[in-house]
Amino acid sequence: MEQVKNLIFQNDNFTFYAVALALALTVAICLVQVIRTPPLLKRRFDRAVRRCGLHNAQNEYPVLISVKRDKDKPHGLILKVRNKGLSLPDFNNHYERLRVAMGGIFRMEYGRNINYTLLFFLPQKYICPALFTPDDSASGSIDVKHIINMLIVGATGTGKTVALKILLTKIARFQSDAKVWLLDFKQFDFRSLSDKPRYYGYADCLQGLEDYYAAFKQQQESGTAGSPQYLIIDEWGSFLLSLDKKTAEQAKARLAELLMLGRAYRFFPIIGIQRPDATYFAGARDNFQCCLALGNLSREGRRMLFPDEVAESITQCSKREGHLYIDGVGIEKIRIAEVQSMDALDKAIQEAMSR
Repeated sequence: MEQVKNLIFQNDNFTFYAVALALALTVAICLVQVIRTPPLLKRRFDRAVRRCGLHNAQNEYPVLISVKRDKDKPHGLILKVRNKGLSLPDFNNHYERLRVAMGGIFRMEYGRNINYTLLFFLPQKYICPALFTPDDSASGSIDVKHIINMLIVGATGTGKTVALKILLTKIARFQSDAKVWLLDFKQFDFRSLSDKPRYYGYADCLQGLEDYYAAFKQQQESGTAGSPQYLIIDEWGSFLLSLDKKTAEQAKARLAELLMLGRAYRFFPIIGIQRPDATYFAGARDNFQCCLALGNLSREGRRMLFPDEVAESITQCSKREGHLYIDGVGIEKIRIAEVQSMDALDKAIQEAMSR
């Protein structure tokens, strides 16, 4: 009997130690997996490939399986991805959207086995922001001719007016058939254009909005799309506050209709504002395809402008820096170029407004 008891006791100890060893091994394996594939980076990658539509014929998405340091680049990482049969050209076809969604991919190549793709990744905060300059047609990851309904947000001194002028110069130089309507509520930064057609300053801004809206309705009645027509409104919030309540609501309704229906007829509002409160847009704020936020927004400001899934890509901004979000593409950091001659920009804009 005593021997039986000892055997049972020994078996109990064996079971205890076996369970403890199994738990220890499980924890070790989990730790190794966490180290090899950080959960936050894996989640970002999963979101990115889904947003980019990067999948095979069976709707299977690539899977991030490990991460290691890139010895050739400080702060760089090498992401090993099980590609689910997708080739390197398939990845390259989605490169721009994947780079913006991930916030930093700069090179891709096959692993030792063609079932794996290596993504060489540098976090956005270590990448120089894209330069927003009047010298080319690029607006972040897209060409200026693809800009549809843009919102430019920035407090005083963040470079909002310079960004507007650079954008107008891009339109003037790279869209030869574009027409520009300018509502300059401050009647200061664009005053050199005051003698041009379709310029409206301060008290005339409401009339400018009505004239642009009338041109849109006329185009709508024709049932066809004409040449692109851009409505530039600087200081939209201040403009609305200068109106009585009924008139302000009518102005917001006009803009809301333009944002929702203007695209089909190539009527594109570009709005400059200091705070993007929803009350300024009569429920149509989500119809801005592009949002450029200059400076460092508050948490509330980021929530108003950007989807939750891109918030983690937003980093601290220096002077004249900001983040450009393009619906369907993603978010990236940009820097407003130092302009040597504002007169040169004004001259290009004057040409566009004289068409």
